[in-house]
Amino acid sequence: MSLLERDSAQEAAAGYLAEAVTGHGRLVFVAGEAGVGKTVFVESVMASAGATVAVALGACDGSATPAPLGPLREMLPDLPADVWPDGADRHDVFTRLSEALRDPVRPFLVVIEDAHWADDATLDLIRHLARRVHRLGALVLVTYRSEETSGQHPLRLVLGDVASAVGIRRIDLAPLTLDAVRRLVGTAGTVDAEELYRETGGNPFYVTEVLAAGGSAVPRSVHDAVLSRTARLTVGARDSLDVVALAGPRAELSLVAAVAPACEAGLDEALGAGVLQLQGDALMFRHELARLSVVEEVPQLRRIALHRRILEALDADPAADPARCAHHAEAAGLGDEAARHALVAAGRAASLGAHKEAVQQYEHVLRHSDRAPAEDRAGLLAALSYERYVTGRIAEALTARRDALAIWVQVGDVDEIGDAQRWLSRLSWFAGSSADARAYAIAACETLADRGTPDEAMALSNRAQLTMLAGDLAGTRDWAGRALRLLDAMPAGPHVEEVRVHALNNLGTVELESGDAVLGARLLQESLDRAVAADLHEHAARAFTNLGALAVRQHRHADARRHLVTGLDYCLERDLDAWDHYMRGWLATNLLYEGLPDEASAQAEQVLRNPRAAAVSRIGPLCVVARARAWTGQGEWRTPLAEARELATGTGEVQRVSVVAEAACEIGWVVDDAEDVLRTATSAWELVQHDGSGWTRGQVATWLAPELAVGELEPLAPPYLAELGRDWEGAARLWGELGSRFARALALARGGTREGLADAALAFEDLGAEAAAARARAISRAHGWTPPRGRRADTRAHPDGLTRREAEVLELLREGLPDAAIAERLVLSRRTVEHHVASILGKLGVASRRDV
Repeated sequence: MSLLERDSAQEAAAGYLAEAVTGHGRLVFVAGEAGVGKTVFVESVMASAGATVAVALGACDGSATPAPLGPLREMLPDLPADVWPDGADRHDVFTRLSEALRDPVRPFLVVIEDAHWADDATLDLIRHLARRVHRLGALVLVTYRSEETSGQHPLRLVLGDVASAVGIRRIDLAPLTLDAVRRLVGTAGTVDAEELYRETGGNPFYVTEVLAAGGSAVPRSVHDAVLSRTARLTVGARDSLDVVALAGPRAELSLVAAVAPACEAGLDEALGAGVLQLQGDALMFRHELARLSVVEEVPQLRRIALHRRILEALDADPAADPARCAHHAEAAGLGDEAARHALVAAGRAASLGAHKEAVQQYEHVLRHSDRAPAEDRAGLLAALSYERYVTGRIAEALTARRDALAIWVQVGDVDEIGDAQRWLSRLSWFAGSSADARAYAIAACETLADRGTPDEAMALSNRAQLTMLAGDLAGTRDWAGRALRLLDAMPAGPHVEEVRVHALNNLGTVELESGDAVLGARLLQESLDRAVAADLHEHAARAFTNLGALAVRQHRHADARRHLVTGLDYCLERDLDAWDHYMRGWLATNLLYEGLPDEASAQAEQVLRNPRAAAVSRIGPLCVVARARAWTGQGEWRTPLAEARELATGTGEVQRVSVVAEAACEIGWVVDDAEDVLRTATSAWELVQHDGSGWTRGQVATWLAPELAVGELEPLAPPYLAELGRDWEGAARLWGELGSRFARALALARGGTREGLADAALAFEDLGAEAAAARARAISRAHGWTPPRGRRADTRAHPDGLTRREAEVLELLREGLPDAAIAERLVLSRRTVEHHVASILGKLGVASRRDV
């Protein structure tokens, strides 16, 4: 199929398809304004592919709150029968789809159209495929309107999330040029080509609608062009168009026939005129712009009547989508019917992970539930609160949960009151209000006292979590112990197991950090093993995070990499993006401690670029970016440090405040601001001194004035203990044994000896920490000592511009190792290795691993 001014785009798509057929799949975002010809372009790709691939196509619905995974449902007839078995959850469906697209015998061309209207579950499906497509035998085309995905649009977030994935490509379709418009008008056209181009901006759909409508005048909008064309149809055909337009983007023939019997003649006329198209058993307008233009012209009372008839027809079909039924009931003014269907739609959306759509449906139900029993309304508010929570709308989630609590108090249901209070504690913590979180936690435990239920145990474990986050060893042991003893008296069950996993995690974390480390490691591992076995995804992610984060804080770098890389892979396979953000921040910190500021900054920036990253997930990455910039003297560090400080102060938690204080004091040393160092350390110490972890206390204690640190030597981790005792050489030796290269150099520099400063300057330089090296040399000069000459940049830098980690990967590539073996050797995720390999090929200017 030849299209005007689309040759390069078609050639690119053909190349991507050829790569997919060999098992190197690609996901291509096809972007362009409404009417630019995205669908026509996709049809040309499908036509060119012919019988070489199997085609599966689905489109997102912009006419109402979309059905979860609507495009995938449309594709099912063209996919293997076992992709979506009855009862399968979303993760299982996504995994089955990936396996189906990995079939080397049957490559696929998968099309998801109009992704700017995608529901949350479909957006997660796009993320899922984007992160794996390079290992699949499929070309996935995702079309969307570029003008509708600005700012915080959900698809824009997806584009940012997957931008660096190996198999991602993009094709932008531009409007037609004046020359192309002239060719379309032709010599026989009655429309002036230049006026047509000026009015339409070269938009292909607008241009073709004007030409199809005939006449010499150019309508001033697409809407006018569409109506000019439909005005030439008979009354019967226009009546049929009304039904098709109101039925949605795809109007099934059976549905249209049920709503408007004997409409065949009118439909045939519209099909013959090119206003409608028949795809399989469904009628569609040539473009959604045309359908919406027709919808706008349907008189109000006729519109209501048709929506009611459409709803009656859908109600007769047991397989009808409840979200679609709710839309037509709402449009027909049938509030009770809208609420009934929306409630079913909300539950289905939530179960499939389409949480944004679940929020909308629960809000629909609540609009029509004024006469519902109080208990039912409270339950709806609780469900709405949860869906708002998982979509990051914490303030609104708090409002809904408070409204639910007020109803439960009126009703007098003690168990529901306690559960609502426990949830309010959790939501308050996410909102950054530690005081409210503690107050609600105390209230929940008091309300549920002596109930002997899993909810009471969860309230106790919530108290344990808050005390753990505050670094309170004794308090965590107390509350977690109460929860576990209560659970031991209950029969086994899914809820009991979930609470046990939660409590074990809390207790294991605090023991590993501040108490019995051997016991803590065992309890955390047990929590992880139980969570994985029970498919408690978020609890497993939390266990991976705490194991990794504690290893980072204790400078056990190999353990940290192992836990965090494994955890990130676990989250990637299950699309647990919130936990990915949090873990990636700790991975960035670990890389920084190891003396890899460039790689650390890259991981941190990946989190910070994502507007969905929670505030608590931003603190660590902000500190990493600020420290790396200050070390190297490249980039502005004050803004990220100030934001990190503000966020940490808002939480009031020791582990956040100590991380920011360490960063600020370290930067203060680099920029020679001793007053700020002392001020920061003294202020943070008021909170941190009560923590039971020697590593956490040490982050701040090492920067205190000697007179303030008297009597504070215990408990401190050995390197910090040496620093506070001003045994700088001993501290440097301990940091070196741990592999913490910057901390080693910093200890030498802070010691102030001639040899230590000389060693530190060169060590900083080897890390790329030029600003820190300059500070060490300045101190040497202030003492009248001649600092060592800097090593020439060309002896420090890799000749091909590779980072230190890329150079390590390069050596293993030369040995012929595959990605999986490289990942195992360097304790990295396979995805990270794939990124390094792609970067190496680009920097070396070669096309394949063999060329290396």
